[in-house]
Amino acid sequence: MKILVLTSTYSRWENDTEPKFVDNLCHYLSQENEVHVIAPHAPGIPREERMNGIQVFRFKYCFEKWQTLAYDGGILPSLKQSRMRALLIPFFLLSQSCLMLKLMRQHRYDIVHAHWMIPQGLVAALTCTFSRRSVLVITSHGGDMFSLKGKLLTRLKQWATSRADQLTVVSSTMKTKAINLQLKEETRVTVIPMGIDSHNTFIPPPPGTQRRGLLFVGRLVEKKGVEHLIAAMPLVLKEHPDLHLSIVGHGPLFGNLQELCAKLGVTENVEFTGAVTNQDIPRYLQRSAITVFPSIVTDSGDQEGTPVAVMEALACECATIVSDYPGARDIIEDGENGVLVDQKEPNQIAAAINHLLANPDIRKKLGAAGRQTVLRDYDWSVISAKFMTLFQALIQ
Repeated sequence: MKILVLTSTYSRWENDTEPKFVDNLCHYLSQENEVHVIAPHAPGIPREERMNGIQVFRFKYCFEKWQTLAYDGGILPSLKQSRMRALLIPFFLLSQSCLMLKLMRQHRYDIVHAHWMIPQGLVAALTCTFSRRSVLVITSHGGDMFSLKGKLLTRLKQWATSRADQLTVVSSTMKTKAINLQLKEETRVTVIPMGIDSHNTFIPPPPGTQRRGLLFVGRLVEKKGVEHLIAAMPLVLKEHPDLHLSIVGHGPLFGNLQELCAKLGVTENVEFTGAVTNQDIPRYLQRSAITVFPSIVTDSGDQEGTPVAVMEALACECATIVSDYPGARDIIEDGENGVLVDQKEPNQIAAAINHLLANPDIRKKLGAAGRQTVLRDYDWSVISAKFMTLFQALIQ
């Protein structure tokens, strides 16, 4: 099978700090198929190269130094940082479409797989209209479903998905939302989350490892809710004055969160590591006592789908606290494999942290159950097999 993948997030180089879920899915699919990837260009990287057995084609959409729409937080946070970047959108869409059209004339693809309804799903639907027909699958990851609102954007999503053979979403809540928005009929919406490598990468620490402190991993953007975790720290430090929180990641809120730490007097107990390579993340998870993911539904409606970072923590047998938003409920069963707390509630976050710190047996139980959840439902071998089954059924 020959598969063409469209994405706005993909590794630019080895040990890049960009999220790797599209890379990883392509890697597993490429073990039995030929996979080509179309991704945005970025300064200092080749237009075309072979990465880990996958042919990657990158489209330039402006002068190199002005190619700031994708990467380093994603398109939506980039637009929030500077509205002027919206001027790049037409060139982004046109350049991606031109490259896709060129490749589809050169190759006979069985499947076109577009990640995110806008912009990739829109580009794929439009380009497939003027080129050799392939089966079109669009995957929504959350932000495109929940935060891209308004009559025009909804119409564009409806138009793109109406021309797709299948829409996949990463959580059951997103399936309900897709049907309500009339993006696709129920039988043409499939829930397939992204996955992780729980056999070689995200594994429990060696026996005897001392696990200490708190950890957050993720982009520093509004929907991650990191400010509520920081706001909980004074309450936690009253009972555990030597406790440290490591915040692993970078994003537009980096400076604001540092200022909040100073305002609350917790700077000495909170470490901002900045972005780290994907290869280093397991090391942080394996040595932390508790991971906290205080994600929220923003005022604009932006929210996560099924969070990969939560899966990674569970796979490393790290006791995990997650705020109770729709995407989290697909993976966390409160008190069984993790702890759910209300959104935007620092008091509840602090109470959950203090309870787990005082009960190492509960932490151990949650960690073991969490890993079994990931092995059963979210390992890449399971997820890639679901995509292959879907692709084969659509072709037939």
